[in-house]
Amino acid sequence: MQDVSAFSGDDFDVSTWINQSYERSQNAAVSAGSQPGGHASSKEAFVSSLVSKMQLYVQQINVALEQTGGQVLKNIPKVVNDAQMLQIESGLLKQRMDQVQREISHLHTETGDCMASLERLDSIKRQLQTSKQCLQEADGWGKLAGELDDLLEKSDIDASSSKLLSLQKSLAAQVALHGHTERESQVEYFKNRLEALISPSVVAAMRSMDSAACRRYVGIFEGIDRLAQLKQYYRTVLKSFVQEHWRNAVDGSESGGSGVLKEFYDVLVELLKNHLRWCNQCFGNANDCVLAVAEALENLDPTRESVVRSALKRASDKFWMLSQFSLANIEVGSKVEALVRGRSQQDVHCDDETIIDRLAISMFLYFGVFLKEYPTMENSQLELSLQNHTIVGPTPSDSVHNLQSANVIVVRLATSAMDRCQVITQNCALLSLGSVVQNYLTSYLDQYNKVQKQLAASQPNQTDWNLLQLSVVLLQCLGGFRQSVHELEHRFIQQVLAKQAQLTTGAKEARFEYRLHTKGDANELQKLATTFQQQSQPASEAGPEHFAEFHERMKRTCEDIHDTMLRIAFSPITKHFKQIEPASNPGSMDALPDYSFAPQEYITLICQYLLTLPQHLEPLLLSPAAVLKTVLEVADTRYASSRPGADVFLALVVEESEALYVEQIENICSLSVSGAKQLATDIEYFGSVLEEMGQSLGSNLQQTVKLLRAPLESYSAAAAGCDPELVAAIRQKRNLISC
Repeated sequence: MQDVSAFSGDDFDVSTWINQSYERSQNAAVSAGSQPGGHASSKEAFVSSLVSKMQLYVQQINVALEQTGGQVLKNIPKVVNDAQMLQIESGLLKQRMDQVQREISHLHTETGDCMASLERLDSIKRQLQTSKQCLQEADGWGKLAGELDDLLEKSDIDASSSKLLSLQKSLAAQVALHGHTERESQVEYFKNRLEALISPSVVAAMRSMDSAACRRYVGIFEGIDRLAQLKQYYRTVLKSFVQEHWRNAVDGSESGGSGVLKEFYDVLVELLKNHLRWCNQCFGNANDCVLAVAEALENLDPTRESVVRSALKRASDKFWMLSQFSLANIEVGSKVEALVRGRSQQDVHCDDETIIDRLAISMFLYFGVFLKEYPTMENSQLELSLQNHTIVGPTPSDSVHNLQSANVIVVRLATSAMDRCQVITQNCALLSLGSVVQNYLTSYLDQYNKVQKQLAASQPNQTDWNLLQLSVVLLQCLGGFRQSVHELEHRFIQQVLAKQAQLTTGAKEARFEYRLHTKGDANELQKLATTFQQQSQPASEAGPEHFAEFHERMKRTCEDIHDTMLRIAFSPITKHFKQIEPASNPGSMDALPDYSFAPQEYITLICQYLLTLPQHLEPLLLSPAAVLKTVLEVADTRYASSRPGADVFLALVVEESEALYVEQIENICSLSVSGAKQLATDIEYFGSVLEEMGQSLGSNLQQTVKLLRAPLESYSAAAAGCDPELVAAIRQKRNLISC
């Protein structure tokens, strides 16, 4: 039978439905294994069959509709009758509900006062019951107090504690009764007696570390609200242990040196390790153990400070002795920190950072006085080392040699001081030590100034090439010292940055290490570290520096030694320039031509000296060492150019020579014709030698030659473009009448 449910669809289409039905019939025939008929005949047969089925469906539907309609018509009277009955019953229900509501309102009005009376009576009943209970407790108070007194007389700890708990409950029940204050005092009296009875056993249990007994006492003291007193007993016992071990270490030490601390600290670490675990088992945490050790360390007798100071008085090497004490502190600090922070799984740690910080301070604070005194000790040591060095010898050569040897010693001593600062103070005294080291290095520069003055005072009348070379060696020696100080300064800066980073990292937790003396020291360290970081930025032209006073003094020393070297090199030139004849007498030579004049002896000697000078400046000529070039640049910025150092030095000598030549010419009052030609010849010869040396004659001397050779009749024309003052001066010297 065909499915006719598709007829009820909203999108029903007759053609589609017929085609689909036809396709299904064809598919069914193929599945059954039969051959479908011709195309036209099969469609006609299918349509004929489909029409017959549709007619049958229509007949069935009509019959069903007739039957359904008849049943509906038959049941309509019954449905109407049922609806009427429901309406009547709903009306009756509404009337009944209204009646019940009226009855409830009436009942509430009549019984309201009765309910209030019942509530009041119930409250009175409860108060009476409470009063009855209080009276019963009051009646039993005397009995409980008497029984407790008897038990305390018998030293029955367990029964006494149990009875005292009952007495406390009775006291709590009698809060509102008369005499409550007296009963409170009585309870406190019994608590004091019980505590006095238990305390010897408590101390004995704690000294023997009896965990079971201690936990029992914890329960008793906690019940009577005196657990704090029990913990105080424990701290007292543990502090006595620490003091006993300290006294044994002090009395048993033969040397009285750092071995006292090492022996005591070894016992202290083991004691702390055991009590951390035991305290946690008894009290639930290890805070009281850590606090007790901190309090004990703060009150040792004799103090650790007195032991250290006594050892320092007997020690021949005070720094070594102080470093041994410091290393003992640092070593035990790391061990104790590992214990209290529970870095080992088998250890119980303290969870109160405030108490941990108290322990850290108590371990290291006593050494603070030595941290303050340490820079002063270093200062005295370094000053004494300078006094013991004999630098200035009988000759400049000895002095320069002594400086070369002293450089290594001075830098080594300064480096050792910074090493000791790390070992002894963990760089907490670094800023103070920085000032000490800078003053020490600056004071050492005074030795260079003394040798420089010795060199300056040793200038002979004749040329002394050895003295010139010594001045170069002195500069090179100073450059090496400056480089070593820069390396030392860089190390100081790195240590400052590292210390600041360490303080910043550990700022949120207790630190087992030495502390900076004051908050001002911490601020100064942070400020200095920030300055170094800013100076280290790529945008900064110069690198970070700290020894500002030293660098300023170094610059002046470099300049002084360089000036001395120039004076030594220039001394023979000065002597020769004094041989210039200030005047010339007229004579037969006035008519001689210019080529008849030869350079005088003074200028030939000067030129020979200038030509010889470069070969004695070998360290400057042959690619000087970096330290020498650097120190020359400090002395004079002209050495910072790409020119060789020797060329710069020669240029400075030539510059001074020309200035002195000009000064000597200015001192000449009168020149004859031959005198003017001779002077011009001398200057020209001087200029040619300078050109051979790669230098050039100054404009003042060039103009002087031009004016000296200018004929009388054309002097004014030749003077065009020259310095007017020089033109007038030469005119006056040549006795030329101004036209």
